[in-house]
Amino acid sequence: MDLYRHKKELKKKVLRRRSGFSIVIVPHYSGKARRFEITPSKIYITIFVIVLTFSFATAMAFSYKSLKNQVAQFKGMQLDAIVNAQSKELQVAQNELSKTKAELDSLKQYVVYLSNLEKQVRNSLKLGNSKVSLEYVLERTPKAKLQSTEKLPENVAQLLSEQNNVTLLAEDRAKMLNMLKGASDEYHKLLAETPDIWPLHGYISSPFGWRRSPFGTGWEFHKGIDICAYYGAPIRATADGKVEYAGWYEGYGKFVKIYHRDGIETCYGHMSKIIVKAGEYVKKGQVIGYEGCTGLCTGPHLHYEVRINGVAVNPINYLP
Repeated sequence: MDLYRHKKELKKKVLRRRSGFSIVIVPHYSGKARRFEITPSKIYITIFVIVLTFSFATAMAFSYKSLKNQVAQFKGMQLDAIVNAQSKELQVAQNELSKTKAELDSLKQYVVYLSNLEKQVRNSLKLGNSKVSLEYVLERTPKAKLQSTEKLPENVAQLLSEQNNVTLLAEDRAKMLNMLKGASDEYHKLLAETPDIWPLHGYISSPFGWRRSPFGTGWEFHKGIDICAYYGAPIRATADGKVEYAGWYEGYGKFVKIYHRDGIETCYGHMSKIIVKAGEYVKKGQVIGYEGCTGLCTGPHLHYEVRINGVAVNPINYLP
């Protein structure tokens, strides 16, 4: 039994040795012939290697194609991102420009206000024509030049900076003009409250100072001036002020006293009629009554006084 099995296995080995192919290479002229045995195992290995190589090449091809698609998609996304970013920058720049335009329009109105303010100041101070105009300021306003979208943010910032500088200059000028206008208004207020016009058109019948008494013998100090005109001539306030007294007052007859400023008062006596009341504010040149001869009086005239802190001074020093 063992011998039979041994012969069978030996026969299989012989068959295995005889299976396969041989390739003989014989040269045409000289040299040895070469024989190559191709066994089934070698064929299987070769087929496996070919299949493996093809599979690897196919996988690499698919991977390359997928990678290429991803790269193309990534490039497209980058381009979209760049376009979106530029669009956002342009929108921001457009918004800034719109805001700047609105601020420039406001600045133009401010400049017009300054121009009108300076005209008022110059007219008030008699300085002549104004030298400020909208064109004058705008000609000296730097303008940003937008050359390309790459420099757009920089130019917007430049425009905003220049606009801010112009605004600061305009504000400084406004402060100066307001200060000057305030000084001008105060100056004209002082002038308006200074008794420097004639209360009545006429002639002086009795000056300020010592004189012979018109009611008897001796001398007396005349605290004002007597101005003669026709009976009922209008009498005017010589400065802005507040009426402190209006009515009958001893020898002055119908009498008005007006307080102006800094202790300066004016007094008007012997009037035939008073048309203002105590506590009323009057303007320079406003009619306050009419010439008459009330109180201690020898004939129609106006007794006019200027007092500083209660002390009578010569009215002629204030009259033109």
